[in-house]
Amino acid sequence: MTVPSRHLRRRVPVLAASTVAVLSLAFVGPPAPSAAAVRPADETISATTPEAGLRELRLDDPSIDWKEVVVDGGDVERRPDGTAYNLFGGFGSVSCNNTSNLLLDYKEENPRAYWQIMRMLFDPVKGAGLTHIKVELGADSNSSSGAEPATKRSADEPANVLRGAGFHFIADALRINPDIEVEALRWGEPSWTGNDWTKRYQWYKETIDAAYDTFGVEFDWMSPAQNEVRHADYQVSELNWTVQFAKWLARDAAAPDARYDYSQIKIVALDSYRDGNNVAGRILANPEALANVDALGFHYDIEGGPNVTRLNKEYGMPILYSEGIAPMIDPQYRLAAEPARGGVGGTVSAADIADRFINAYRWSGAGSDPAHMTTFLFQPAVSAMYEGTQYSPKHLIRASDPWSGYWEGDVGIVTVRHFHQFIDHGWEYIEGATGGDGTKGDGGTNVDTSTRTILTARKPASAEGRPEWTQVHANNTLTDRYFEVKVADLGKRSRPLYAWETRGPDAGESYDANYFQKIGYYAPVRSEVIEGVKHDVYRVRVPASSIVTLSTLPRGVHGTTVSYRPGDFAPRARDEILGLPYRDDFEYDGYPTKVVGGRKMTYLERRGGTPRYTADQDGAFEVVATNDRRHRHVLQQQNHAHNRGYLWNVWGDGRQNVPSTAAPSTVLGDHRWADYTATVDFRLDLVDRDTTLANFAGLGVRQVYARGGDQATYAARVHEDGRWELRQLDTVVASGTVASFDAGAWHTLSVSARGNVISATLDRVQLAEHVDTSVNPVLTGRVALVSGYYNTHYDNLAVTPVKGHTWRSEKVDDSDPRIAYPDGFTFVRAGFAHFNRTQHVLGAGQSLALDFTGTGLNLFGATGAATLEVRIDGRTPNTVQVGVVGTRQTSYWLRGLSQRHHNVTVRVVSGTFTLDGIDVLSGR
Repeated sequence: MTVPSRHLRRRVPVLAASTVAVLSLAFVGPPAPSAAAVRPADETISATTPEAGLRELRLDDPSIDWKEVVVDGGDVERRPDGTAYNLFGGFGSVSCNNTSNLLLDYKEENPRAYWQIMRMLFDPVKGAGLTHIKVELGADSNSSSGAEPATKRSADEPANVLRGAGFHFIADALRINPDIEVEALRWGEPSWTGNDWTKRYQWYKETIDAAYDTFGVEFDWMSPAQNEVRHADYQVSELNWTVQFAKWLARDAAAPDARYDYSQIKIVALDSYRDGNNVAGRILANPEALANVDALGFHYDIEGGPNVTRLNKEYGMPILYSEGIAPMIDPQYRLAAEPARGGVGGTVSAADIADRFINAYRWSGAGSDPAHMTTFLFQPAVSAMYEGTQYSPKHLIRASDPWSGYWEGDVGIVTVRHFHQFIDHGWEYIEGATGGDGTKGDGGTNVDTSTRTILTARKPASAEGRPEWTQVHANNTLTDRYFEVKVADLGKRSRPLYAWETRGPDAGESYDANYFQKIGYYAPVRSEVIEGVKHDVYRVRVPASSIVTLSTLPRGVHGTTVSYRPGDFAPRARDEILGLPYRDDFEYDGYPTKVVGGRKMTYLERRGGTPRYTADQDGAFEVVATNDRRHRHVLQQQNHAHNRGYLWNVWGDGRQNVPSTAAPSTVLGDHRWADYTATVDFRLDLVDRDTTLANFAGLGVRQVYARGGDQATYAARVHEDGRWELRQLDTVVASGTVASFDAGAWHTLSVSARGNVISATLDRVQLAEHVDTSVNPVLTGRVALVSGYYNTHYDNLAVTPVKGHTWRSEKVDDSDPRIAYPDGFTFVRAGFAHFNRTQHVLGAGQSLALDFTGTGLNLFGATGAATLEVRIDGRTPNTVQVGVVGTRQTSYWLRGLSQRHHNVTVRVVSGTFTLDGIDVLSGR
């Protein structure tokens, strides 16, 4: 649904339009809006004469079995007043579950990289041009990938939208394109509300006002209901709450202190999980809901239903694919494992995502009641979270290394550009030429089951100028497709159709050589009369595993679209490991003040106390000031027994008042760190609000993926009564009690990892040394801080190398082309817990080989028992027994090599061996 933008009016200054032409992706500061800056109409190109220098694409093979696609410019479903029911909304982003948090650090440490990332996502001319952002109203509880901070932790605390990255993300995106529509939604809920609607509304409303007061942001949309609320009783209650929220918002629009006209905020219901038709039925049965709800949103589904159709056609509600996935496996890894699909096709690939968006509008399996979804929101668009975080990777851009400024942008951006560069927001769908088929899969259709997936849209019939139209094809099969596209009632006849194509590389090319290429144009091959109307007929090829855009616009809706060049979405920064020693005293005195919302703010003020490089998994870790001159600022765990958040519990029994119970934890650092010592000062909170809750401080090492508990593989905990524990995978391996322990004093806790030897010290006295003799050690990873539900203080975090041991490593994915599998393999598209979501499985007689430079290596992954022969540098092989190991755990490791070039060959003698990746260690 298209509405005039109200964002940043009179609030956030923007650069003059005249500066737009000189902006480049290397520009360091915030860019000028570019949404409407360049809008030539390509009037220099005749309607029937193709752009000079392009080759004509002709398909004359008489053996081709042509399929028909009829494009009738009048085939638009319209209301009696002539306006179209459904307008193209395009793609957007959901920033939630702590998935964007590291963007705060990119902005501080590497602003050039930060603004490159933001432009890649939101610049409609040079980037993906995402049109919608939805952020989570956090509750300090883990809502899947981590904990989004609460804006209010008590009823009387002023709402603070500087915490976390979500509202910063909105404000900076709007600086790039002020027409982006913004929205908010809750997962969990602060416990101070008690689920009371009046208090809940206070939380929402004060946050809405704080977003305006701090950043000048006005919301276009609000999703009052809990994300993916399930059980029937809760859906009824949440719909009633949604109606009440809308009424209160309209009431407050007339209040003297209203920041803007809140009644213009549109309401989405209910953001359900694959339950769109049932929710639509509940809205239809509730007259007040029909009067107050503006759109229906649901997730991971392409099927509509009769109730969805009624809302769309009788009541004019747009239907939103309000949470969906982005591509999950990077093409360079897909290509090595599934070369026939070119890195572009396959499950959760670029072609799959394009297929989902198109089928979400009209999937053949829905019959006469398609979903008619017009907007698709990636959750998330940018993975600004650590590798191994739950549900990572799935992104257009990965941004996990703020210290170096390294990021990865790839085929997901290309996918969006195939639509956004040639279909403007608000264009009209041509019904008979839009839709797809295939068997229904997990959020879309299954690979290799479809015969056509096509979206066709036209410039609104009421718009000035000549008619323009665009057609996007997604082919997620191994078979080329051939169509006769028959066109009528779309302006002057015999117009060229410009073809843009994304597919895999040809032999010897880089993996991205054929992304988003302008390959030529199609001219009509004949005319044909259909039902008395003359149609131009174009013969079009859509290659296997590809996305193809056909358009009358030679250079896109902005007149600036050009072909992709290999490496266009690559950063200038190298993927450098975070160097050791690393220290953080949480003072940040060296950072300058900056102006936010018209007010100068320090580093900590403008981040709402968010510490550098941390990613909260549960609870809330923020920096606060103290009266202690030795600890002017400390890291404090903000949740205690009385203010911990309510869980996002829709996948359980549905209750919304279940307090979080997982130990608060935050992780920090580089998962390539190998042998090191982590040290932190801590002081326990002695206010016992609930004695059933354990009061402790903990420090862990070698955290590699989200696993709950300590997060880290090895951790030490110290309790208020002096008890201590050394833990491995949350199991106590050593314990004791410190005599005369002063719980109110500052203490220093250290955990050291040297190979498989783990030691812990408290106040420079060794507590224990543990040798991990299991078959599944973890030998690299980040640090983690863990706490009870108390206001535990931490200070002076230090991560230092261990003398004589290697602290740095490189992670080589199992699908990296540097690893050879000469005897074959089975490729597994694995879940988020596995590095890059890939695994290679080898049986008896199969092998792998890697050339590397370093002093050692770790083979890691979840494997069964196997017997291996490991050969180094051609020497006599060593036979080793590998036990059953879990996710990202080490199955085989080697140390003591000289720092030089080596070759390793691993052959499976018996059993089945699964590889997730290899850590290559280097240096001393």
